[in-house]
Amino acid sequence: MKRFLVVTFLLLLCPAPLLSQASRVRLNVNYPAVGGLHTALWVAAEGRLFEKYGLDVRLIYIPGAAMVVNALLAGELAIGVGGGKPIVDATLAGADLVIIGGVANVPAFYFMALPEIKSVAELKGKTVGVTRFGSSTDFTTRYILRNAKIDPDRDVNILQVGGMAELAAAISKRLIVAAPFTPPTNLRAGKAGAKVLINVAQAGIHFPHSSIFTRQSYLHSNRETVLNFLKGYSEGIHRMVIDKGFAKKVLQKYNRDTEEEILEATYQYGLDYTVRPPYSTHEGVAEILRQTEHPNAKIANPNDFLDHSLIKSLEQAGYFAQR
Repeated sequence: MKRFLVVTFLLLLCPAPLLSQASRVRLNVNYPAVGGLHTALWVAAEGRLFEKYGLDVRLIYIPGAAMVVNALLAGELAIGVGGGKPIVDATLAGADLVIIGGVANVPAFYFMALPEIKSVAELKGKTVGVTRFGSSTDFTTRYILRNAKIDPDRDVNILQVGGMAELAAAISKRLIVAAPFTPPTNLRAGKAGAKVLINVAQAGIHFPHSSIFTRQSYLHSNRETVLNFLKGYSEGIHRMVIDKGFAKKVLQKYNRDTEEEILEATYQYGLDYTVRPPYSTHEGVAEILRQTEHPNAKIANPNDFLDHSLIKSLEQAGYFAQR
């Protein structure tokens, strides 16, 4: 995959003083998976970068974007991070959600199968795994099956198991024969004998694999707070890029792995696929609208699901400078 240019953050040259804890705005924000794609978010939190902008960000693990959407709509989260399909589906159904940034804009998976499976066509009649129905893993699996002329609802059994670690355990126990994986779980699946059938990230598919989103109403009332979150997150990207040692220490904490092979693969995966600057894409939302069965999808405008004004304002103000 094409590598993004390293982003330098001009405001890092003049760091703001940390505000006292009592004066910071508290935000509950989720991370939807344990893996390299969310390294920048973890680095921003562990490096106290959000605090520079008056925020007390509490990170909560909520696997599966559908669960994240529910938590956001219930007011349990201020900002959500997760796959784009449940966001689009909920918005089509009347929810006031909007995507304000991108984490990864392609399906950044290795679709792996047990060694006896030599092609996607051989998955017919078998059980394949996803983390959660409606998640990026679910969308990707169904996309791959449909491309092979396999009906995902009739020709295979799709089993939701919870998270990436559970997918690795399921394929090692042969409860499933195939699933999409990301580092470090792809290494664990490989040790169980699984082989890569498709590197989905190289399949030319635009898809909001992981997006940053919030409620329209929250953004309208708390625009500066949301903007400050994006500043802190963006600085997290920068530090992830320039401070590999710190990033790998953060990965060790969240992934609970100490093996150098796993840490290196997970760090490189995050480096390769994390969008910088963190825009989402019109093409990714358009792909979801083409795939969804909601009756309003055919007349929907992808731009109505996106608000790039926050990232754009930072870019126009010189917050990002490419080198």
